[in-house]
Amino acid sequence: MDWSEVTRRVVVEAAAPHPNDVVVCFGADLGVAVALAARVERVTVRTVSRDRPGDAPANLSFSEGPVAPFALPNGTSVVVLHDALRRLDPAAQRELIRDIGRQLPPRALLVIGDVMWSMPPDRIDAPEQFGDQMEHAPTVAALERLVREAGFLPDVHRFGVGRAVCIALRGN
Repeated sequence: MDWSEVTRRVVVEAAAPHPNDVVVCFGADLGVAVALAARVERVTVRTVSRDRPGDAPANLSFSEGPVAPFALPNGTSVVVLHDALRRLDPAAQRELIRDIGRQLPPRALLVIGDVMWSMPPDRIDAPEQFGDQMEHAPTVAALERLVREAGFLPDVHRFGVGRAVCIALRGN
């Protein structure tokens, strides 16, 4: 199993949506959205990928447009960002997380699964092993700071040098 599959599985398990949760999924990995759709009535997908699976579940709805600002559907209780942040520049990352923080109610959940450096990228041997689009991958420390500033309580789980999942509960 590769790191993408491990991260995908951990993200879905961390989100742990209940059947009546309203879930929004941002990112490029539609496998996460499909897995979440199996657990809830509806998942809204805002994707950076143009691909749409032909066999997508009927309860997946796709939304076009910029990632932020984005009006979350009423009652949203879980937001998942999977392989999304590293595709955005730091200002857009900050805007997206702040926008989500402003809209989610207390005790809502934000789950982020992405490439996040556990140390400065210039200290990592062969960062190219993590693929393209790495220029904007945040460090774990920077992401934790962004998430806290947006009103969340982050808990980061690292998977080696380059992948991590941040599970963040919206404070009161």
